This record gives sequence, structure tokens and C-alpha cells, in this order.
Amino acid sequence: MVSPMKTMIFRCGLFSMFCLASTLHAADESVADGKISYHKQIRPIFQAHCQGCHQPAKPSGQYIMTDFAKLTGNGESEEKAIVPGKPDDSYLVSLITPENGEASMPKGKKPLSPVEIDLIRNWISQGSRNDTPPSTRNPIN
Repeated sequence: MVSPMKTMIFRCGLFSMFCLASTLHAADESVADGKISYHKQIRPIFQAHCQGCHQPAKPSGQYIMTDFAKLTGNGESEEKAIVPGKPDDSYLVSLITPENGEASMPKGKKPLSPVEIDLIRNWISQGSRNDTPPSTRNPIN
């Protein structure tokens, strides 16, 4: 007879495998059509590296990254953070791109990886579209 604990562990393992497979499938969908997904690929980078400081509770540089409309605007520099279709004109790209191994942002932390920077640049090149599902678009204020 199988113990209830082993059954629970087995079910948790199956559930974890299902979640991982779903995540990989979602990422593959975006890669397959060549379009970079803000919701699935870019937003998680911003959540992990940027939104701790750039949020309504403590908007460093007067720049908020938890609301898409404000994300594509400008902060205290008055420079447009994201210029759709033009990563070289986007102030955000200049801040996250390392020079001599150091980047201005994220401040006091190691620079984003080259893969993350390329994803952000390419997303901007593709027009920096917001593909967040409408049911989850409420900004955190």
C-alpha cells in the first residue's frame, strides 16, 4: 500500500511538471512567431530587476514601471524611456546597456544579462506592444 505522504509528493511533482511544461510552451509560442511578448518575456525582467525601485510607493527618478502607460513615458530626465521601433532613441536602453562592464541601471546591482538586454531592445524594435491580457491590466498604484 502507498502511503498518503508518497501520494501527495507524487501529485505535487506531477503538478510542478505540468506548470513547467506550460511555461515552456508559452515561451515557445512567442519565440515561434518571432514576436517578443511584453507580458511573458519583458515584464518578468522588469519585475525582477526594476520594479522594486520604480513603482508608485517609491518612484525612483520619478519613473514608474508597474503601469504600462507610465513605463513608455518619461521620468525626471524628461527623456522618453521607450520609443516604439527605436531602441537607440530609448533612454531606458542607454541606462541598461553596460559600458566597461557597468550599467547605470539597475542601480547598485549587476547589469542585466546580454540576453535580457537583447530581448528588451528587440521588443522595442518590434514596436514595444503591450500584449498583457485585458483582465490583468490594472496597474499597481
